[in-house]
Amino acid sequence: MRAAYLVTSVTDVVLSACGARTARRITKPALMPVLAAQRPPRGAGAAIGLAGSWAGDVALLAEGDRPFRAGLGAFLLAHLGYATAFARGGRPRAAHLVPAAVFTATSAVVFGRLAGPLGRPVRAYAVAIGAMGAAATTVRGPGARRIAAGAALFITSDALLGLGRFGVIGRRPELTDAAVMTTYALAQWLIHDGLSARN
Repeated sequence: MRAAYLVTSVTDVVLSACGARTARRITKPALMPVLAAQRPPRGAGAAIGLAGSWAGDVALLAEGDRPFRAGLGAFLLAHLGYATAFARGGRPRAAHLVPAAVFTATSAVVFGRLAGPLGRPVRAYAVAIGAMGAAATTVRGPGARRIAAGAALFITSDALLGLGRFGVIGRRPELTDAAVMTTYALAQWLIHDGLSARN
């Protein structure tokens, strides 16, 4: 099943780089089910993370503000699920929490302004993914490094998506999409592999 997720992820990234939107209606929605089949999530938080991510993947296949809002809502739920799964790891350290809080506040302001009419949901989303990232730094023991790296890559993926969506980058949007999906697929793998190591 590891091979199946790798093949599905690489195929979707290649299709992204080629701008093959029709073919991606098969590969992109398959990512989270294939990952879940590898090792079923243990705990409600991990399950919500997978389900919310799948719903977000499906929503963002369409263009326009309405699908984007739906995708934001689905991934916001996913990040809350992941944050719940991570939070049982321990207490946050100030050395990690302060930078996470600063980054979250900065992202909320910057992306909120870039988003224009979508500013409010984008700011809420920035807070949610920031909370997920902060929660990832509390994990100790087996899988901790994978979870922290996965959370960081997830944040990177969403930052790239936002910069492309709001026109800051993206002269070649298909390459931005490929970068988004590369970091996203690896992030999901690391998070779930890390969580599996803890159970």
